Amino acid sequence: MLRIVKNIKRYKSFIVLCISVLLFCPCVALAEEGEGESLWPVPDYTGKLWTRPALTGDWGGLRTKMAEKGITLSVDNTTTYQSVLDGGRDEDDEFGGSLDYEIHLDFQKMGLWPGAFVRLFAETQYGDFVNSDTGAALATNTDGLFPLADEDKTTLTSVIFYQFLSEWFGIFLGKIDTLDGDTNEFAGARGKDQFLNMNFVFNPVTLRTSPYSALGGGFLVVLPKDRGLFSVAVLDANGQPDVVGFDDAFDDGTVFSGELRLNTKLFGLPGHQLFGATWSSKDFTLLDQDVRLLLLELITTGEITLDKKDESWSFYYNFDQYLYTEKADPEQGVGLFGRFGMADAETSPIETFYSIGIGGKGIIPGRDRDTFGIGYFYVGLSDDLPNPFNILDDSQGWELFYNIEVTPWLHITPDFQIIDPSLERVDTAYIAGVRVKIDL
Repeated sequence: MLRIVKNIKRYKSFIVLCISVLLFCPCVALAEEGEGESLWPVPDYTGKLWTRPALTGDWGGLRTKMAEKGITLSVDNTTTYQSVLDGGRDEDDEFGGSLDYEIHLDFQKMGLWPGAFVRLFAETQYGDFVNSDTGAALATNTDGLFPLADEDKTTLTSVIFYQFLSEWFGIFLGKIDTLDGDTNEFAGARGKDQFLNMNFVFNPVTLRTSPYSALGGGFLVVLPKDRGLFSVAVLDANGQPDVVGFDDAFDDGTVFSGELRLNTKLFGLPGHQLFGATWSSKDFTLLDQDVRLLLLELITTGEITLDKKDESWSFYYNFDQYLYTEKADPEQGVGLFGRFGMADAETSPIETFYSIGIGGKGIIPGRDRDTFGIGYFYVGLSDDLPNPFNILDDSQGWELFYNIEVTPWLHITPDFQIIDPSLERVDTAYIAGVRVKIDL
């Protein structure tokens, strides 16, 4: 009996969220009327080989029938070849990639109750990546970090249940992957469609506080008149992609995170402003390792003893703003993007960060679906890093990519990066590569 009480106390945050969902779902089922709207509209899988959105098409109509009944399945394969042409720690080349599998379930279309959805996300990593060859503290290829850095492994990274209680308010619960937060029109997309370098995919000041995949839940609020979205999440501070986490969930602390994403119309053109913050109650030392951070790989040293600090925090901001769009197709245009972040210097090796750049779609006549981006980033390391980490310095770099749409399901992206590494004795690294993404 004592053990049961202890377990209830351990999981109290998670249990409260579960009970909330169970209590609210029947009310929503009775209150909602009509067809409602789906988070995931039925895709159009039809068309000839060179025009359809997925290589394998509609499976003789089965794929569309499944989607109409509330079940959609998408699989994509991303493969990247990169070479450190000059500088860095090792002038090497690597070939690696990943498979992503995503299933969406719409409960209303399945004949259950309205406003409820489930998202399942799994991923497989294969091959090798040049991330440790550049001398930078952060990855040149984001795809090489997930689900676990440099591990040929398949994991069920995320299972999330959503329940919308109205058109403007919803709750979510499950094992949550956090990479799709900090969204940006021109710099995001998990490193598979836009920039490769992780400095342009999400804000690295959140690495200390936010696990990639963790048990948790939260709520989201759709602001009136399409003004934006506000969300709050509570996560297990020790979450790992390949561990379910029920046995020790919230044992070592809880992460609270919030984001406010506002839709803007500066100069009559679309844009977004995003403000986010995280706080973790977990005890940290400055050098607690995270597989998404390459600092300890840069130094060969003996054991270092540091005092633990009780909690950590981060604040981040990003924006994107179109400067020009075509009248005939507002999705084509050019715009600016930027990110800024700061974190607790006593617990986070990355204290400050900013990036800025230009992105767009359809800038070449006749190539309406191609996208491009060029960006600059700066990573400021904590001044509290101990010896022998004083041979590390702040890092900066550039990246340029051009994503060619060969067909709607096949994209080829040449990519070039210049990185001034964190390791002082290492020369500037020049990295060239090409990424191929196939939607199956």
